[in-house]
Amino acid sequence: MRVTTTVPALPGVRGRVLRLVESKPFQRGIIALILVNAVILGLETYPAVVEAFGEPLHGVNTVIIAIFVIEIALRIYAYGWRFFTNGWNLFDLFVVVVALIPAGAEAGVLRVLRLLRVLRLLSAVRSMRLVVAALGAAIPGIASIGGLLVMIVYVFAVASTTLFSAPLPTAFGDLWLSTVTLFRLMIGDGWTEAVAPLAAEESWVWGYFILYTVVTTLVVLNLLIAVVVEAMERMKLADPDDEPEPPTAGEAAILAELRELRAEVARLEGVIAPRG
Repeated sequence: MRVTTTVPALPGVRGRVLRLVESKPFQRGIIALILVNAVILGLETYPAVVEAFGEPLHGVNTVIIAIFVIEIALRIYAYGWRFFTNGWNLFDLFVVVVALIPAGAEAGVLRVLRLLRVLRLLSAVRSMRLVVAALGAAIPGIASIGGLLVMIVYVFAVASTTLFSAPLPTAFGDLWLSTVTLFRLMIGDGWTEAVAPLAAEESWVWGYFILYTVVTTLVVLNLLIAVVVEAMERMKLADPDDEPEPPTAGEAAILAELRELRAEVARLEGVIAPRG
């Protein structure tokens, strides 16, 4: 579940602490506390809830922060200096440090930074880590496809301004208006306001904007999705935490019988071979 830092097996108290912080019940408990803390942060946005339950919510929030501090301290003790070589660990440490800074009524930025505690789910849940890592790995491909998309939109924006600025200046009066209108069309919005009035005069306008939508949405954006999915597959294969689950009792029995059968076949081959 959580990003672990590779350390050798340790004896004594440090080894027990290491096994504790890497155990699934401990990690699941931290995830549950992160979710509870996220709910509390949401409830605190309702003045009526704060007025009625402000003290209990504040008390629970303080306890959760204290547990987060203890968790970080245990992980630093268990991993030692290797704790600081992992980016996710540093992110968790930053979030906890920010949570310890008092945020008064005038410290709006610090109160907003408390929301980073919710983002600790990114480091606590393996599937979310894979998504973030895949996005990072896919940045070169995303940049290339993004450049292609910008070029296509720019070409269509210039053409649309030239063709439609006179009949519909509110949507295509200049390059910026055309770009905004084309962006709306790309996400499926603005057809009735921008395309329908033009198509009422010239029917070929439908084909023009359908071509634009097919090129930008159905081709380029799907290429973008393909790049991200391919990066996720690569990250999943390279994930050191993706350990196979131990076999069940039935599977273990079948594997043992297969090993015995393989050993028997090897023995028989050794007996038959000299006779041959």
